[in-house]
Amino acid sequence: MKTRDSEPLLRDEVLSTWTTEQGLPQNFVTALAQTPDGFLWVGTLNGLARFDGVHFRGFEKDGPPELQERILKLVRDNDDGMWIASTTGLFHYTHNRFVTITIPGNSHVLIQALARAGDGGVWIVSDDRLMRTRGDALEAVPLPSNTHVVRDLFENKDGILWITDGEHVVAVQADHSVIRYNNPGIQLLFGDASGKMYAGDGHKLFRFDGGDFKLVPHPGLGNFVDLMVDHRGALWMASGGLHGLSRRYGNQTEAMTTADGLASDDVRVLLEDSNHDVWIGTIAGLQRFHHGIFTSYAISDDPGGGRSQTDAIFEQRDGGIWAGTLEGGVAEFKDGRRTLYGRGQGLPAGQIRGFAERGATPAIAISDYGIFERRGSKFTKIPSIPHGYVNTPLATSDGSLWFSVLHHGLFRLKDQRLSSIDVGQPKTDSSIRYLAVDQQGKLWAGTDTQLERWTGERFEPAVNTPHPILSAAWPGHGLAVATMRGLILWSDEGSVRKNLGAGKVLTQAEGLPGSFVLDVVSDAEENLWIVTPRSIACLSRKQWMAFAEGKTDHVIPEVFDRADGLKSNDVLPLNQVTAIRSRDGRIWFATTHGIAVVNPHLPDPIVQAVLDYIQVDDQHLGADVTTISPGLHRITFAYTAPSDIAPEQIRFRYRLEGWDRQWIDAGTERVVSYTGLPPGRYTFQVVATNREGVSNGVAATAALRLEPFFWQTGWFRALLAFALVGIAVEVTRRRTLLRAERLSLRFQERTAERERIAYQIHDTVIQDMIGVAFQLELLGFQLNDQPETASTSLSTLADRVRGSIARNRNMVSNLHSTAVAEYSLVDVLRHAEAEFRLSELPDFQLTTTGEPRPIDPLVRDEVYRICREALSNAFRHGYARHVEVKIIFSPDSFEVIVVDDGEGIDEVTQRQGRDGHFGLRGMQAHAKRIGATLTIDSKLGQGTKVTLQVRTTKSPWRPWRRGRRSQEENSSEDQSTR
Repeated sequence: MKTRDSEPLLRDEVLSTWTTEQGLPQNFVTALAQTPDGFLWVGTLNGLARFDGVHFRGFEKDGPPELQERILKLVRDNDDGMWIASTTGLFHYTHNRFVTITIPGNSHVLIQALARAGDGGVWIVSDDRLMRTRGDALEAVPLPSNTHVVRDLFENKDGILWITDGEHVVAVQADHSVIRYNNPGIQLLFGDASGKMYAGDGHKLFRFDGGDFKLVPHPGLGNFVDLMVDHRGALWMASGGLHGLSRRYGNQTEAMTTADGLASDDVRVLLEDSNHDVWIGTIAGLQRFHHGIFTSYAISDDPGGGRSQTDAIFEQRDGGIWAGTLEGGVAEFKDGRRTLYGRGQGLPAGQIRGFAERGATPAIAISDYGIFERRGSKFTKIPSIPHGYVNTPLATSDGSLWFSVLHHGLFRLKDQRLSSIDVGQPKTDSSIRYLAVDQQGKLWAGTDTQLERWTGERFEPAVNTPHPILSAAWPGHGLAVATMRGLILWSDEGSVRKNLGAGKVLTQAEGLPGSFVLDVVSDAEENLWIVTPRSIACLSRKQWMAFAEGKTDHVIPEVFDRADGLKSNDVLPLNQVTAIRSRDGRIWFATTHGIAVVNPHLPDPIVQAVLDYIQVDDQHLGADVTTISPGLHRITFAYTAPSDIAPEQIRFRYRLEGWDRQWIDAGTERVVSYTGLPPGRYTFQVVATNREGVSNGVAATAALRLEPFFWQTGWFRALLAFALVGIAVEVTRRRTLLRAERLSLRFQERTAERERIAYQIHDTVIQDMIGVAFQLELLGFQLNDQPETASTSLSTLADRVRGSIARNRNMVSNLHSTAVAEYSLVDVLRHAEAEFRLSELPDFQLTTTGEPRPIDPLVRDEVYRICREALSNAFRHGYARHVEVKIIFSPDSFEVIVVDDGEGIDEVTQRQGRDGHFGLRGMQAHAKRIGATLTIDSKLGQGTKVTLQVRTTKSPWRPWRRGRRSQEENSSEDQSTR
């Protein structure tokens, strides 16, 4: 058996394949490169793709259109970027973006050759012109003289530029001197890491020895299009035809074709990555040779042999590994050789049920055939074994051979004496499924219901379970029991000895790859290797201890598959030993396609999360987007972590600072979306963890700003707040003003009532009292001179006093109301005409123009009082023959005109009024109170025209404000009548 240190054979390496079915843009691979971040870049006939171990990503949405053409070559720079040559363009991928390098001359010129320069740039040949990059620009470099069409070029580590034109190989030294070597037909140049230069014509390989190119005898293939020297010095050659692939290491040459698993015999490009895996580009897909954690060995050379499925494994004291099959006999692996034993050696074609140590070769239990041990050159059946389905043979240090027979119980063969041992009750119904010896040499037996420990005389129950026990392991001081319904764990096996409590049951629901646990084995670090029918997994000591102690309720084991070196991760669900820990500490497994051993290996590499791109709604953006337009968007973050080791088991956790309060476990998902985020600044962070649960804690981040609409900005909110405050202040001010106006209105109502009382007293009480006074004076004179006349005057005075009393009573009644609230202005003016008429004259006419409308009662009362005074003057004092009242309604005002043809008023009286009289002054006061304009046009003997103009307004307090000013203006005036 080869080991990794001695360079395993190609057929023992893990060969994985990717095609268009897994996302490769096209199966014809033309170029390969790996950047320092771990991504593999693949050039095909249909463009460029980046591979993270799980997904291929194209650049249709965020790359130049030329990247969808045939990719000629990919070359690493000295930083974290890469040079890309397509058929019509040159590009530099740096800092996550593609920079187009302008090639002078024809825009459709083809690139003939490309090679890496020592400074991290590239040399290119286009249109038979040699150029090199300086930064991201090209500068022309003269070709050596007599150099024809350039076929290939290469700059070695000494800075020498090698050029071949099919006729010569030219070496351009650092001092620009030229050395020419005559090698016709050379098409390919290559230099390895040690500085050795190779040249090839497609059929022969030459190596430069310092003076000339010498033929390399038997390098591998007879024709080739690419070659590579790996880190061990092995020479790889790609045929580019019908010969596949070859590798020469030392004096050994291996070849692989489609018969050995290659996707195609036409191999075009080779690459060794940072993990020392070798990638192969063929015309039928991308492949990789991987140094797996496991090395697998087949039992039979027949790939389709179903009877040779492995179902048991065993290590003998001399270090030989034995494997049993379903019906194909057994195999011994020792000293790099495999030896098969079958019918020819006396073993019947039955299912191998286990092995036990018996001398130079183990005793072998074969289903219902019995137990066989080697005697001479043949295996023979041990005669004392009872007939039945024999299972789980085990040899103990005292020379005893223990085994069980289905439905017959447990037996011990010692010194040729067979004994039946009771385990469980009743004996005949108890199925002994498992026998093992722990680190202290104690014998244990597992049945359908319990795990029991041998005391030297009998078995004592240690663990009771509701499910059949299939295996057990003793990691350190703990205990792990495999059952058909999960793994039962105790962190301290001493509690089992003292029967202290039940263990913690770990099933698929808590993270196991399956609940049917066939076998469990502990390694030197007390990790648990767990076997289920469909998987092999490893659970770290830290995790299973935490679960057993109740510190966690979920585990994340490492799960292994074909990419780790397993020929199959399926294990036959049969009741025998399928996993062992050998004396050198390695763990061996029996799988359906042979046996597999865990090689000493380094921990899985630490993985680094990478933010791939950001998508806003349906718009695909790069990972460096910083600003997003306003609105409700669906923002998608895509992230990954390049890895060659179990990339599908890499786990992620993320958070969006500014939105998420804590980290969110995304499992193996590589995309997350957010919808309805409010405007603001956010930072997306994602951290990757390898399958061993180890992370470097370094997050990939992307800071972005979701812009607000203008009404979502701070200044707008501040302005809105100020506006709301202003509105609140204004509403409060107006409400306060309205309240003040109402109070003022009430005050003015009272003032108006006082004026009305004064008016009533002026026209009634005072006038009557003056008349009474005159009558009394006249009566005094008459009593002395005309007694008869005095009697008549006294009677007249009495009547006058009674009339005054009646008028005063009427005045008191009128003090309790205004002009009558339910009447309109027209109605109350008609009532005034009836009030003043004492005879048929004067004639009275009332007309209206415009659309009559309701008038505020207080305004109406003031107008009524003004008009009443004017009518009173016309009826009682002006001796008019005709009186006319016109009311003219306009949209925002109305006008009242009172015209009579009476005696009129002189100018002095109009300006000053008459002493002791209130009429004209009162009319002016009433007009000012309601903000009206009062005009009196009169001349002696020509009648009087009184015009009152009143504006109406929707703001109820404005006229009263003017009225209040009128009140203040008139509060100090002496009121007089006409």
